[in-house]
Amino acid sequence: MNKNARLCRFLALRGCSGTSQRSLQRTIITALLVSIIGLASCSSDNDNEDKVEQVTVYVSAETGTYYSLFDAEREHPIEGMQIQERGETRWKCVHFATITGFTYEKGNEYELLVKKTTLASPPQDASNVRYELIRIVSQRKVE
Repeated sequence: MNKNARLCRFLALRGCSGTSQRSLQRTIITALLVSIIGLASCSSDNDNEDKVEQVTVYVSAETGTYYSLFDAEREHPIEGMQIQERGETRWKCVHFATITGFTYEKGNEYELLVKKTTLASPPQDASNVRYELIRIVSQRKVE
């Protein structure tokens, strides 16, 4: 006995007429199709992939301060380097080790070419962006 015949037999035992059986079958099929379409639209192959690009980053000669994610009261400032990606207007202060392969020296301005990886699934307690030095384009001592 095939699955469709079993479903009809089950429905007949429940006292469903042929018309209501067909109506119920259409409802079930419609619900399944809507569920499948809904699930398919929720996931994208690109959602699970890291975005990797080469960007120019400027590093200020002056350091700044930032606060740990766990310092809600902002009582313990942390010294860090100030960076700005090409095209941005604001500087952001980050940990000195944020750019892998780069060693910051106070009093120097830098232009860096870096590999920027935006993580699709970042850790909950860390940045979703990783930087890796490709090369130092320029370095200038600021007095």
